[in-house]
This record gives sequence, C-alpha cells and structure tokens, in this order.
Amino acid sequence: MNFIKKKIKAFVRSILKEEVNDLMRKNNSNRESYFRSNYDISKTVKFGRMQDICLSGKNISIGANTYINSGSIQSGENSSVKIGEWCAIGYNVNIIAVSHDVDKPTGPIETRPIVEKDIVIGDRCWIGTNVFIKEGIVIGNDVVIGANSLVVKDVPDKAIVGGVPAKIIRLK
Repeated sequence: MNFIKKKIKAFVRSILKEEVNDLMRKNNSNRESYFRSNYDISKTVKFGRMQDICLSGKNISIGANTYINSGSIQSGENSSVKIGEWCAIGYNVNIIAVSHDVDKPTGPIETRPIVEKDIVIGDRCWIGTNVFIKEGIVIGNDVVIGANSLVVKDVPDKAIVGGVPAKIIRLK
C-alpha cells in the first residue's frame, strides 16, 4: 500500500511541476511580448531570467544581439536608456536613469524633486554581475565593467573599469 501511495504522490508532483513550469513559460512569454511591444528592442535581443528582469519608464532602447541576464532598467518621463549592439549584461545589473535629489531625497512625492538624466551604453560592452549604473552616464564602445562595480562617471571607449566607485583599470 505504501508503494502505491508513493507512486501516486510522485505522479501528482510531476504533473503539478509540469503545470507550474508551463505557467512560468506562458508568463515569461507574455512579459517578453510586453517588453518588445512597449520599448524599442531589437528582435535579436535575448533575455535570460524573464521573471528577474524589470524594464520601466518610457524611453528604453536595446540594440541587436544584446543579452540581458537579469536586473532593472529604468528611464523616467524625461530621460532615456540606450543600450548598444552586442552587449552582454550580467545578473542583477541596475541601469537607472531616474533618482532622488540629494538636497531633498524624501517626503511627499509631489514635493520631492526627481533627478533624470539619459544613460547611453555603447556597442560590444560587457557589464558584469551586480553592476549599478547611475543616471547621466555615457559608456563608450568595447567596454568591460567588472562585477560589483558602481559606475558614477563616464567610461571611455575600450576601457576596463571596476570597483566602488568604478575606476579605469586599463585601456585595451
């Protein structure tokens, strides 16, 4: 009798697991369709873990053959995020073009100033895991940003940067 109960439980678990996986695929597909219809995203852009990717704001564009593992890309009403072609974006990367004003960072939203500045990321950039790119940053072409970096200054073409705050390690 125990053998039969175990077989039934295993069978039910496998059915439930498949249903959950199927639901996740449908939700991820809907999420990707939403992103592609609401933002300027090339058809060849690949997304990693859709459930861990957040795009918000109005003005986001992502170039051909770019790959995004997970993280957040946010633009504001008056700011944009432009990511070039052939970029590799690691896990938990935050690219945020809108932020609080340091002179009045909290309080009622209608009285709190917002800082918005465009972010531009060039072609063929590799952005490592856990990188944060703040508003107003321009990253050149062929750039590598090391994991766990905080990018607070523009990065020239062919630079390898890393650290908190990110500094040039060397030029290629």
